[in-house]
Amino acid sequence: MPHLSQLQRDYKDKDVTVIAMTRRDPNNSLQQVKQMVEDKGDGMDYTVAFDQESTTYANFMDAAKKRGIPTCFLVDKSSKIAWIGHPANADIPIAKVVEGSWDYEKGPAMMQAINKARMAIYTASAPEPQKALELLVKFKADYPLAARGMDELHFSILARLPAHKVEAAKLGRKLVDEAIAAENPMALNSFAWNLVDPEASLENRFLDLAMLAADKANEFTDEKDGAILDTVARVYFWKGNLKKAIEIQRRAVETAIGPMKPQLRKALEEYEKALGKKRAS
Repeated sequence: MPHLSQLQRDYKDKDVTVIAMTRRDPNNSLQQVKQMVEDKGDGMDYTVAFDQESTTYANFMDAAKKRGIPTCFLVDKSSKIAWIGHPANADIPIAKVVEGSWDYEKGPAMMQAINKARMAIYTASAPEPQKALELLVKFKADYPLAARGMDELHFSILARLPAHKVEAAKLGRKLVDEAIAAENPMALNSFAWNLVDPEASLENRFLDLAMLAADKANEFTDEKDGAILDTVARVYFWKGNLKKAIEIQRRAVETAIGPMKPQLRKALEEYEKALGKKRAS
């Protein structure tokens, strides 16, 4: 969402309209979509459309034999589809279509090669962070436009490398400051959670930076978002403040709705069990 919002802002004066299409299903009503768009605010700084009868889905996704979501269809001024792919990879095709230099025959193959290079970085990021860093530096030099939006990945790679702790902290603070300036709670929560996710293998979790990001996300959502409260609680847990983690996690459980609630209860039980063990010792 932040990436699509930035694309819309970048091209708002160049006849480019970003439209996110969603459709009705048993778990997705028009009212729910309206509420989500309202809640996200500037975090969804583009047009959102509701496919009432799934006709648009049939005309695009089914016709293109696509099943993965999200999928981006780039339509040029003549209504011709110039490119189909993941929206994270849309920067180069959009730029070239706008400037009139997109090669309709060779462009898709070029994007496949770029995407392959990008995926190699993601694949290596956790098991081989040093290799991933080398690939990323080369990727940024070779494809600067395609590398837009990869700073968070860059940070996560640096965070796995003890020798790059200072560099990681500097880049991480830049990312947090940008998200705060944009008042983007989604980006802030994503950043913080990536640091405190129990399944993430990190040399340094940069907990002070995670707390800054999570607290600001919580502030921007008036402390009413269960997922963000869950992140704040997890930061306190990692910091060893179990009582505070339990207090906030209880609020997260109370606030959460739907399938998220059991997951948040499980985290609460984890914190309460840890506090019990601490008191027993």
